[in-house]
Amino acid sequence: MISTSIIYFIFLIITLAVFYIVPVKYRNYLLIAASLFFYMYVKLSYALIIISIIISNYFLGIKLSESSDKKLKNRYLYLSMFINLGILVYFKYWNFLIDNISFVSNTNFFKNNFLLSEVILPLGLSYYIFQTIGYILDVYRGTLKVERDFFRFSLFTLFFPKLLVGPIERAKNLLPQLASDHIFKKENIVEGCRLIAWGLFKKIVVADRISLYVDAVYSNLQHHNSTTFYFATFLYPFQVYADFSGYTDIALGSAKLFGINLMDNFKRPLFAKNVSDFWRRWHISLSSWVNDYVFNPIIFKRRDWGNIGVVYALLISFIVIGVWHGATWNFVLFGILQATALIYDLFTKNSRKKISRKIPGYIYNNISILLTFLFFTFSLVVFRTTTFSGANRILKVIQTSPGKLFIDQPSTILFIIIGISIMMLADLRKEYKVFGDALIVEKRWILKHIAYALLLIYILVAGVFDGGQFIYFAF
Repeated sequence: MISTSIIYFIFLIITLAVFYIVPVKYRNYLLIAASLFFYMYVKLSYALIIISIIISNYFLGIKLSESSDKKLKNRYLYLSMFINLGILVYFKYWNFLIDNISFVSNTNFFKNNFLLSEVILPLGLSYYIFQTIGYILDVYRGTLKVERDFFRFSLFTLFFPKLLVGPIERAKNLLPQLASDHIFKKENIVEGCRLIAWGLFKKIVVADRISLYVDAVYSNLQHHNSTTFYFATFLYPFQVYADFSGYTDIALGSAKLFGINLMDNFKRPLFAKNVSDFWRRWHISLSSWVNDYVFNPIIFKRRDWGNIGVVYALLISFIVIGVWHGATWNFVLFGILQATALIYDLFTKNSRKKISRKIPGYIYNNISILLTFLFFTFSLVVFRTTTFSGANRILKVIQTSPGKLFIDQPSTILFIIIGISIMMLADLRKEYKVFGDALIVEKRWILKHIAYALLLIYILVAGVFDGGQFIYFAF
């Protein structure tokens, strides 16, 4: 059930109406039932996987909190990690591991006996597995009180707006909200609808419109020249940003309708001044999760190593981020590229400060933003191709002579430019607090409502309504 589909919005409206009709004490039960239906609508068997994760982590979390014996506590932790990571590895990484073992051993024995060709990755698996791992680690560390209400813990894992593509919620943020009464508030409905409308614009008008062009180029690289390749490559970061942040806005808006605030996943990342700043703004729920549960523990353990320890922690952390995205070496390379850039940031921090003092601030900042954008853009090439053979085809295209830019339909390019401009102007306004008299200014409610009415009309006019699922569904 894709969250841009008519079916999703029918489901959302019915669930919302019943939610505010039933007594408060039954509302969490309704959301659990609705979330299970939502997930089973994708595939019935997926429910068995997520229910097993809920049950095992619920009881192991209680056992962890009750145990005073360090060894026993560690056993419960290891058992939880084995269950969570075992399920994740089985569905997402098993074939990747078997392929590489077979390659290294130079035999087909493992492929013939252990390859799982029929296994399909359950949607959202990486998101809710990481979420439950975070919960267990917080309970283990003693920074979170264990949740003893089984249904509340179930809803924490299942809550449908964030189930398929995140954000990867933290227990300390979501669980307290699930314990409170969800009273109808008009402002929640208004804000939720606003976020959903903006998310639909990003996804249907910007991301899916760009995908028409980018897919046409990347799927037929042998028929295009370097000019067209570079143009498609420069469009791709806008596609990924609009696609993923569009889903996040729809998820946040859907949750807001029920009075629940999910964590924001993006803070205008395309205005980042360096790669460190970028990862504080991009996919925040994942990068902050890795920071808390991978990077910081490694830094603490290797604190005697100095900067070498930081380098080591960055490499491990971003390999985790790369592998989280997919079971191919391209994603490992993507993570290593990000880590390399962050290591560069670390060792050139002082020299860059000296340079910044010699150049006017606005020039230095704009150059920094441009260079960060260019790095992210070209690092996404390995992200987009997913295989080294695809990367090799790109190298051949780059070596060709520049030629005429491929334009299938002029209207497609026009809508792309308009869509990106509107999206980036909105981010520019939030980033630098400019355009105070714009139509969307909060105090001018009439103009604001007119602006969103025009936005909906533009979605209907310029939207691509058969654009398919979100990019991050694959992860």
